[in-house]
Amino acid sequence: MVRWITSHAEYTEFRNPDFYFRTANFYVPVLIRIGEAALGITNSRRIGNAVRRNLLKRRIKAWIHQNEGQIPDGFKLVLVSKSGAGQLSWQDLCNQLSTLCSMLQKRATS
Repeated sequence: MVRWITSHAEYTEFRNPDFYFRTANFYVPVLIRIGEAALGITNSRRIGNAVRRNLLKRRIKAWIHQNEGQIPDGFKLVLVSKSGAGQLSWQDLCNQLSTLCSMLQKRATS
């Protein structure tokens, strides 16, 4: 089960990540921690207006709820959206998030 990161103190832990992933529209710092997976979402104003940022957050959360089993336990990560992420179609967003999860699973098994 994925726990949502909500406190500022947890977000500041990501200043020195253990490792990170990059895609065309996301930067994902990752911390290795014992326990359940934890996930945070960060969208800046570069993404667009509040409506577009909230839509992107809702879409990411919907994808996470549908694919919770793809995120292995023992990792804390934050999805930091880059400019252009707000214009992604649902299918493109799903593809990028699936790619991120497969990279995370490969890292977990190695």
